[in-house]
Amino acid sequence: MTRISPCLFLAIAIAAAPACTDTDAGPDAATDAGPDAATDAGPDAGVTERRIFRTNTVANANLGGVDGADAICAAQALAAGLEGEFKAWLSTIASPVADRVTQGSGPYVLVDGTRVADDWSDLVDGSILAPIDLDADGIVRSGEIWTGTLATGASFLGSDCAAFTTDSMGVTALCGASSATNATWTENITPACSTRLGLYCIEQ
Repeated sequence: MTRISPCLFLAIAIAAAPACTDTDAGPDAATDAGPDAATDAGPDAGVTERRIFRTNTVANANLGGVDGADAICAAQALAAGLEGEFKAWLSTIASPVADRVTQGSGPYVLVDGTRVADDWSDLVDGSILAPIDLDADGIVRSGEIWTGTLATGASFLGSDCAAFTTDSMGVTALCGASSATNATWTENITPACSTRLGLYCIEQ
């Protein structure tokens, strides 16, 4: 009887085994190169939504200007473990918030994912989808917010507490209502600069 070499059996087994590269080149590989890959490489790579919250503290209008307000937002975001850059939704007569913050093409959401606006245009069209009443930790807060900002994102030109550097009772600035979804969310009343209010903070 003819003996078959063990090496021949090994060669036959190797030839019959499925190639590993078949799986790697299958449907999953196509998915990896699909729409998500294109999104990740786009201008907003890694940022599909921009978060917005209200501060958990209040202060009079002597905020140290917009830089001081931005620092408050950055500190509260950091304390809550929110990554990214946050700036205050705050305008002075000379510097509208629309020129200071990123105008996102994606949704604006609260820290719990609740949608506030579909994009920048929706944010400044006179109404929002949900009130901005959560702080950076997701805790509901109430009360008015220093904004200096009209519903269009433009500056309120009446007065701005000396660019938010004074707490004088004889001067005023515009504020918004954190419980509102109409234009009064940012464009409500003009209290004295000595009034203690919160801030909105928006991700860049």
